[in-house]
Amino acid sequence: MTESEKFAVGYARVSTVDQNLDMQIAAIKKHGVPDHLIFTDKMSGASQKRPGLDEAIMASRRWGAEFVVWKLDRLGRTMRGIIETMHGFERDGVRLFSLTENFDLGTPMGKGMFHIMAALAQMERDLIRERTMAGLKAAKERGEAHGRPQTMTPERVEKARELVLAGEKPMQILHELKAMTGPKIGRSRVYQWVKDFKSLSAADLAGDDGAKEVGRGIAA
Repeated sequence: MTESEKFAVGYARVSTVDQNLDMQIAAIKKHGVPDHLIFTDKMSGASQKRPGLDEAIMASRRWGAEFVVWKLDRLGRTMRGIIETMHGFERDGVRLFSLTENFDLGTPMGKGMFHIMAALAQMERDLIRERTMAGLKAAKERGEAHGRPQTMTPERVEKARELVLAGEKPMQILHELKAMTGPKIGRSRVYQWVKDFKSLSAADLAGDDGAKEVGRGIAA
């Protein structure tokens, strides 16, 4: 890298192979990132395997370079995933800059916004847990548990939700849940839970009706 080149790495991602990276790459290059330090992926943000992102992060850590993205959502599909990546940048002293949001993790304002985002992400997890517990209580009151042990415990529900949103297959989710503390859980129970969870709309999950549906889906 020459002194005339900006000491930064860039990352661009699109969700499918049919989509074009040109707009993101052009914006990153305009910011001053050289061609050979722009890393890319063509896959969903839910995928846990993003080699381009991994290479870009490794390069930024190795050289202490600024990490440039077109938008913050390029770092992950969920708020939690984005926050976890940003935590890594903050820990390693990497300066994250998002072009669209004009977000700079290296400034006091950027650090303040980051901590607000992290607090909101934690609030979201707490609300999900509360809705899950409310659903379990409602199911018990309706007599739907029939005395059977609760296989999809709140901890398993939260873990399963994370894995579904991360794009994991039901078989891998089953493997992860079996390794957790709780009653014995079978393949059919996990597959049905995943099916029910995916059938819920985003609007349902945000409201009281969604809480009831989640409660029904995780009961027993």
